[in-house]
Order: sequence, then structure tokens, then C-alpha cells
Amino acid sequence: MSNTQHSASSTVPVRLGFIPLLDAAPLIVARELGFFDMEGVDVRLYRESSWASLRDRVSVGMLDGGQMLGPMALAANLGLGAPASHLIAPLVLSRNGNAITARRDLYDQLLATGYDLSRPQQAAQALAHHLKQREQPLHLGIVYAWSSHYLQLRDWLATADLHPGRQLKLVTVPPAQMVNALSTGDIDIACVGEPWNSLAEHQALGHILVTGNQIWQNAPEKVLGLKADWAEQNPATVHCLMVALIRACQWLDDPQNRTRALDILALPAYLGQAIQPLGEAGQVLFHPRVHQHFHRQCANFPWLSQAQWLLSRMTAWGQLPMDRPEPDLQAIYRPELYREAASVLGLDAPVMNFKQEGTHDSPFVVAGQRGPIQVASDSLINQRELQSS
Repeated sequence: MSNTQHSASSTVPVRLGFIPLLDAAPLIVARELGFFDMEGVDVRLYRESSWASLRDRVSVGMLDGGQMLGPMALAANLGLGAPASHLIAPLVLSRNGNAITARRDLYDQLLATGYDLSRPQQAAQALAHHLKQREQPLHLGIVYAWSSHYLQLRDWLATADLHPGRQLKLVTVPPAQMVNALSTGDIDIACVGEPWNSLAEHQALGHILVTGNQIWQNAPEKVLGLKADWAEQNPATVHCLMVALIRACQWLDDPQNRTRALDILALPAYLGQAIQPLGEAGQVLFHPRVHQHFHRQCANFPWLSQAQWLLSRMTAWGQLPMDRPEPDLQAIYRPELYREAASVLGLDAPVMNFKQEGTHDSPFVVAGQRGPIQVASDSLINQRELQSS
């Protein structure tokens, strides 16, 4: 057990849900490698088929929490899409991990427009050009309305003044069904987390057009979401959960552990053999273009400024009324709980809860509790495109 005053003495199992994605890895690795056991926490993991299912099961108390989308915890507290459910999100589990993948035939048509598809805004302009020549609408697959996927998709489309409507139809598809939806033609573009973009490329069904990292560098992709009343009743368990998950995130960011991570994730209870091709024929577990990671450069710190930015995008795209009072972000993202858990592991943490978002195109230094510490870049698509145009 870690050297801490906290101890998870309860023998009642902690029930956490997850969706079969690579960024469920911290929960899965902590369970399989015994990091939860080291902290005295009995965790049971439950695979859910969709984000709505996970949200509902946490809301009614069938689960104590789980892997959640960054905006999902905010939406639940605001009662968006379902009755309000008070959740906390004291730990970021992963950064990046999303991509926008076009069906292979559509990608070839966009390539033929002559735009530079390696630049996100030009890729959006290629799509706008294609739509002018097309009679039928394109169908865009999203995993959940209150997701970073949806917000990143809208921000990317807007760079070419494109918006959902007659020519662009949004379709909600669970992550594990995205590749099949591309295969059958039910969708033309998938906006989904890994490994499903990599697998679409591996099967020659699609090609990654834009990555989430190109839209908002190092966005808080998944968080640990917990039912607030359960967390209030079990503070020691919450602390030990966080310590174990930070250990798992550190382990995942070590390249030497990639083969073992693939073996664990490919177990039938988790992602299954569908991801096995990522370890074959020169493929890699984490796609190099996606820049998915779990721990480095203070990745696990729950910045209130990033929660605020997510709310601003939810407002920009009509999910929140502009005059709606902002929720108490510090009651949701809980950076003080992160600092306590990080301290046990000898890790430093920023002293501030807010930073200026979107202005850093390379890692930068902020004040930490023990001295200067480096945090990841956070540049936004519009600023990068303007600088390079």
C-alpha cells in the first residue's frame, strides 16, 4: 500500500464502468496489474456498450463511476440529455485519442480536390468543395452529443464554415460499431476514439483525415467520473483509486510496456481480439498521428480552465444557453483531490487551477508546489492555421 494517511478500508467493491477504447487502459491496467490491490481497493469493471448506458447506470447508482468523456461529467451535472446527476471528475485519464476518419472512397475524392489534407483547415475546405459537387448528404458518425468528439468535429467543420444540416447529417454510433458503420456505408465519416480509427485504416476501410490533437492539442479526453454522493461518503477510497490510476497512467506512458498493454487490452473482457492487428505487421498500439498519452507533462491534472473551455464550446454549438449560469467547476473537476494523490507518489502539481488555454504551441512551464514544472501544449486549430497561412 502507498505511503499515505488514507486507507480504503471498506470491503464493498467499487463498481466502475468503461467503454471498449484504448483510453479505458488506465482502469484496465490498474485492475489487471494489481495497482488497485496495492491501494487496498476492490474494483470491479463493467464493460458498457454506449456512453448513454454508462451515464444512466452511474446516475441511478448501479455503478459508482467510471471512464467518462471530459464534457460528459459537465453535461451530467447540468442535466443535459438526462436528469441531472451530480458527478465529480478529479482525475484526467488520457489526453488526445480521437480522430476524424473518412471512408476510403471519400478520402480519395477529397485528395483529388488538390487541397493539402495534412492541414486541418484545408481538409475542411476540401470537404466543403466536395459537398458543392455532391447531391446526397454525407453522414457523420459521432459517439455521443456531449463529447470532445462532437465539439472537436464542430470546431473543425467551422474552419470552412460547415455546419450540420441538409448536407451533413449527424448519426450517433457506439464506438465499437464505428468501423462496421464505415464498412456498410451507414456513415461516411467517423469521429471516434482509438483504436477504431487505426483499425479502419488497417482494414483499408477508411483513412484518418484529422486528429483531435490537430484541433485542440492535448485536450482532456477521458476523466475519472464518480458519483458525487458516493465520493463524499468514501473519501479514502477515492484517494486510493486515484493513486492506483496515476500509477497505471505512468506505466502506460512507458514505451517498454506497449506489448504487455496490448496483451491486457486484448483480453475478452476488455477490447478483445479486435485490436490484435495493432500489434502486427509494423502496426503500433498508439497511432503516431493521434499523440495519445496518459501521464507525461501533468496529463492527469484536472485544469478548471479546460473545463471552462469545454463549457464555452458547448455554448458555442448550442448545447448550453448563453445566459445559463456557469456551474461551480471546482465542485466538479476537483484539482485539490488530484494534488493529494499526486503528492503520495512524489509527483508535483500546478499551484494554480486556471491557465490561459489555446495559446501554447509547445510545452511550457508553470509554477508547481515543489518548483517549476512542464505542462503540455494546448494550441487550438484556428490559431495554428492562422499562424501557418
